[in-house]
Amino acid sequence: MTPSVDPAITHGPLGPGTRLGRYQILRRLATGGMAELYLARHVGAAGYQKVVALKRVRPHLAEDQQFVARFLNEARLAAGLDHSSIAHVIDFGVEGGEHFMAMEYVHGRSVMQLLQQFERCPLPLACAVLIVRDVAAALHHAHERRGPDGRPLGLVHRDVSPSNVLVSFDGDVKLVDFGIAKATAEGSATRTGTILGKLSYMAPEQLRGQRIDRRSDVFALGALAYELMTGVRCFYAEGEFALINRVVAARFERPSAVVEGFPPALEAILARSLAADPDARWADARELQLALESFAATAGHSLSKLELAEHMRACFGDEPYPRTDVVPLPTEAVVSTTEAVASMEPTPVGRTRRRSPAAWVGVALVTGLVVGLVTREWLGDDEPAPVVAPELGTGERESARAPAVAEVGADPPSKVEPSTHGDAPNAQAGESSPSTSSPAAAPERRSRGRTPARRRSSGSAVTPTAPSRDATLRDFLPPSRRKDE
Repeated sequence: MTPSVDPAITHGPLGPGTRLGRYQILRRLATGGMAELYLARHVGAAGYQKVVALKRVRPHLAEDQQFVARFLNEARLAAGLDHSSIAHVIDFGVEGGEHFMAMEYVHGRSVMQLLQQFERCPLPLACAVLIVRDVAAALHHAHERRGPDGRPLGLVHRDVSPSNVLVSFDGDVKLVDFGIAKATAEGSATRTGTILGKLSYMAPEQLRGQRIDRRSDVFALGALAYELMTGVRCFYAEGEFALINRVVAARFERPSAVVEGFPPALEAILARSLAADPDARWADARELQLALESFAATAGHSLSKLELAEHMRACFGDEPYPRTDVVPLPTEAVVSTTEAVASMEPTPVGRTRRRSPAAWVGVALVTGLVVGLVTREWLGDDEPAPVVAPELGTGERESARAPAVAEVGADPPSKVEPSTHGDAPNAQAGESSPSTSSPAAAPERRSRGRTPARRRSSGSAVTPTAPSRDATLRDFLPPSRRKDE
């Protein structure tokens, strides 16, 4: 198998089979100036495997405290979000001084790749509305997120763009990359006035360095929706300065001028999303979501994920799910699963599981041990069987049994003199000490975890204060089964 490489000394791309924490690299998916994205798997016991997307900070940025703080902020914020249209963060770790994040793997393509196929494979309007509707639902969930103290986090994504929206081959839509998201309740990992994001999908107030809120994400989603529904970028100009001016003034060509027969109701929805004044936009992403659903119902669009899945296969073909057997499993992860599977296999109804002879021997030993312990409690802690005394008369027998049936709260029997050896400081548990009384005296042991049973007086066999074995057993029987002799 491919030997694992210590990530601490790895400064280039990670090869297949490389271990990063408890994850094994399968292949690289994408790379950028800040981070690398890998297809990896988490290998566990009993043959457990889970395919994940592993995001790794580029080694040359591992010492950049500001970037690492932003990466940690993404992991913390995204891990607290739980929505069907947000890619889940599964794990986060540090290995050899390098930070990585394990995320839900989405088997599909990004909206950017989908737009690159627009001329060859135009996106149906209903599919475009479905994508925008799902992203709006995901944004509203993030905007409404509250912290541990119950206060709103004021979370704003700030980078809603085609590369951060994924569409699976099953028609699922996932919003990703909260790397530059800002939580107003906890401060920001970026400096005030710093422009982060993509210019064509940023709100005017964000470009001006002013305060942003959830309506800034609504503007960015409006720009993305415009491009999905027309196939043309909403804000475009030669040079960054000209582009910034167009975005700040919210100057764009009407969709009906780009696409003949564009629905006027949908054009009005986009126009309100792209208003330069935040107060003139939709108040939140939920309002935009409801407006899109109302339009779809009126226009007769079903917003079916099945239709979106069929379009994805028409554009990119029927791509199979990634195989993991192309990379050998780590040596320490190869375990025999026969016993584990057998232990989890349920017994069919009406059948009894057959036990091996060894199992029956174990049951017999345990049963014997339990019976022995119970008998030991009846006879007293670590005491030998009482010496059989000569046959007693009826009156003597009643006298011998009297202490054994005393009621609760009765005066205890006479005090027994303590042993001078059994509680010695250096005496080990389980070892008996020699008795200083007659040879017939019973040896004594230290009791472990139980209240010591009443000890016998040294040098006596059967006395009126020490009940016989028969009398002691009689006390454990219910009154209906006790027989007077």
